[in-house]
Amino acid sequence: MKCTFILLLLLQSIFSTGQKSYKIYKTYWRIEKPKNYIFRIDNFDSASERGDKFINKNYDLGKQSNDDKILFSAGRKDSLDVNMILGSYKNNSNIVKFTLKGYVDKLAAFFESGYKKQGAEIKLTIKTQTISNEKFYVIENKIYFKEKNYTYWTTMYIAEIDNKEFNIMATYDNEQDKKEIENSILKSKFVSE
Repeated sequence: MKCTFILLLLLQSIFSTGQKSYKIYKTYWRIEKPKNYIFRIDNFDSASERGDKFINKNYDLGKQSNDDKILFSAGRKDSLDVNMILGSYKNNSNIVKFTLKGYVDKLAAFFESGYKKQGAEIKLTIKTQTISNEKFYVIENKIYFKEKNYTYWTTMYIAEIDNKEFNIMATYDNEQDKKEIENSILKSKFVSE
């Protein structure tokens, strides 16, 4: 009875606030998409495949997990490749192997090296952020392509939830979208069964 009551409260709060709920394992992640964003289910497989090919061609990372589960993706209505947010999880083998902090440090070094190989200037920062009582490491990259006079940012939030590697990825190219994406992420909730 108590479980049914909690489930009804959870469902009511989802419908009344416009939030959607996604199950990781025994934890539900509730997030509301940023204003002026639409849910996307379109090109993530092909983009992921292109990214994997680029990484495998340029870096030797050994065998990597291929069990990613995309939970949530949204993008600004008028933007295809930037101003997007994506939430996913996969097995935690890299966290087990390196610890969460060690894995974050390796990812940061990988990002920095990769962007420099592409001829971009990069400013990378790592910080911690608590979201709904879950500790995340946050890797923020400011990427500047001098020849194109173009700057954009990527932000990756990483935590271990339910023995899974949980990620929230965001890309944006202006302060307004950054603010809307950050607000959406920071207001999200994690509720255990």
